[in-house]
Amino acid sequence: MLGLEILVFLYGTSPFINLYPEYYIQYYYLSGFIFGPLLLWHLQLCIRKSFTLRPVHALHLLPFLLAIIYLWDILQMSGIEKLIYIQENFMEVIMPLNYVRAMHLVTYGVVMIILLARKGFSLAPKERLYTWLITAIYFISCVTISWFTEFANTWRDFDVYYVITSTLTLLIGYLLYTDPDFLKQITRKYMKSTISAKDKKRISKKIEEAFKDPKLCQRNDLSLSDFALHIEEKSHHISQTFSEEINESFQEHLNRHRIELAKQLLTNPEYKRFTIEAIGQKAGFNNKVTFGQSFRKFAGCTPSQYRKENPSTNRKSC
Repeated sequence: MLGLEILVFLYGTSPFINLYPEYYIQYYYLSGFIFGPLLLWHLQLCIRKSFTLRPVHALHLLPFLLAIIYLWDILQMSGIEKLIYIQENFMEVIMPLNYVRAMHLVTYGVVMIILLARKGFSLAPKERLYTWLITAIYFISCVTISWFTEFANTWRDFDVYYVITSTLTLLIGYLLYTDPDFLKQITRKYMKSTISAKDKKRISKKIEEAFKDPKLCQRNDLSLSDFALHIEEKSHHISQTFSEEINESFQEHLNRHRIELAKQLLTNPEYKRFTIEAIGQKAGFNNKVTFGQSFRKFAGCTPSQYRKENPSTNRKSC
């Protein structure tokens, strides 16, 4: 989307706009209301793997819809009419939208920083580095474009913003594509361990001991901070132990144990009449979709397939 916005920006500030005016403002002024929600949802998914979009999340798209309504009459004009109208009414019509767009971008940047500051500690080091990195690029870009919106004399003053933003984005994308272990290497070099190997072994044993209790996994609201209180350890020490000693995140480890519990329930005669969704809830999952995704990930098949292929007296894995 960023690449498309850059192309549209170059089109809107070049002579091509006079050759193909029909595409003017079709994308640029509206796209800024999409970036924030998409990145916020992405960060929420990174922090909580069970995150799923719900109808209430559509409220994030309300500013985008309002922007469409605001520009609707202009969008219906022909290319030449749009050019003439915007040139004559730019300060009265377009600049207010630019200000709202800039505030919208910055607001989401602040929300993302607060989200990571509060819940980012639950991420593995390389995931924490990744989320902070893309959030920093987004926020700096938003502040920069807001500054230009207020003080730039011409659209060409935005060239610096696009060069900086596109270069950083493409560089990170290139590094991750050519070297998938790039973040892991950076993490090892600059985010050194804050606890000793002995302490990680100790915490790892406490983690495994705690997960022997099925009632722990059945808590569908169990968070890293709750678990830290349960085993009386610091959250960031537990997160680091999961990443460096157990080699998976807290949520992955929790879901792995929940799936083991679900497999037992699926082959238990006492739960024969339970639906798949009920089994998932009994195992600690909040919804059927997350349960199904996790089951396929850790068991290699669907819950229904597992129940069918493993009768009550036969508990082979699928």
